Amino acid sequence: MEAVAKGVWKVGLEQQPRGIDQAAFIAANATLIGDVQLAEAVSIWYGAILRGDLSPIVIGHRSNIQDGAILHGDPGQPTLIGEEVTIGHRAVIHSAHIEGGCLIGIGAIILSGVTIGAGSMVGAGAVVTRSVPPHSLAAGIPAKVIRTLTEEEHASNPQNPELC
Repeated sequence: MEAVAKGVWKVGLEQQPRGIDQAAFIAANATLIGDVQLAEAVSIWYGAILRGDLSPIVIGHRSNIQDGAILHGDPGQPTLIGEEVTIGHRAVIHSAHIEGGCLIGIGAIILSGVTIGAGSMVGAGAVVTRSVPPHSLAAGIPAKVIRTLTEEEHASNPQNPELC
């Protein structure tokens, strides 16, 4: 990893930055900028961009950020990702809080100040402008809560990181 600019870290640098667990996987062309904290067994996939230059990004145990996803935030509004969360390909998370066990679909956009409640799923391509309660399925533009997830759906949610 080479240092590209102050606060930018790319895979191949001799020393991994503080705040990134040694067991985390970071793809070779993923980009981490500024204050990014990764817990154990987190995976950051190809082309993902995590911009912690304006506010911190904190990602919990066993969560995964898939190819091309972008996470960043506004000053004073950190981006918080709980444990066992899947952020789908090309999703955008902007100054939001994604609680544990959530699945954020491919290409979904989660806007500033939104909280996605624990165990929820957000459909592919959704634009989430308001917070979503725990154990909910939200989809659409703008996203609306469609229904409460079944026990079976809720139980399978934390298994998603194992598929990545």
